[in-house]
Amino acid sequence: MFSTTFVPSSVRRPLAVLAMATLPITLLAACSSDDDATTQAQSVTISDQWVKSADTGMTAAFGTVANTSGTEVTLTGGTTEVAGRVEVHEMAPSDGGGMVMRPIEGGLDIGPEQTVELRPGGNHIMLMDLRQPIKAGDTVTLTLRFGDGSTREFVARARDFNGAREDYAPGHGAPAAGTDG
Repeated sequence: MFSTTFVPSSVRRPLAVLAMATLPITLLAACSSDDDATTQAQSVTISDQWVKSADTGMTAAFGTVANTSGTEVTLTGGTTEVAGRVEVHEMAPSDGGGMVMRPIEGGLDIGPEQTVELRPGGNHIMLMDLRQPIKAGDTVTLTLRFGDGSTREFVARARDFNGAREDYAPGHGAPAAGTDG
């Protein structure tokens, strides 16, 4: 035979409130995993970084970017106090048979466990509309932006470099005096 126990409403109501209050915590715990979500920026290391010195106009940042994760990351741009714009650029064949510098549409993809060298005459970070001269020995703080919106800050030392004189894509703008991209 079944027996019924009467629980007064003065006890039932607080128990119901307690059950409802702990439900979201229980659901969150059930949905969580042991793996912490990692942003694209957290998956990247930057080494051997440097910036080309320049008086005005534009310059570029270089270095080695390594993706330490098992998934692709995309470097989409960035910011810095020394320039109005920071873009990811590539060197690509031009219609005239030479090479031309241009922004990378959609950003620079870096595959799982891959390393990309940002170098003069190749892929690089372009600092455009310089707000101040960048002299050899200066340090420049840059914040890189990734496809998931995460950011990674790094500091690069400026140095003189006279190589990699590029042509610019039509409408992209040529460097100002004292620079060569």
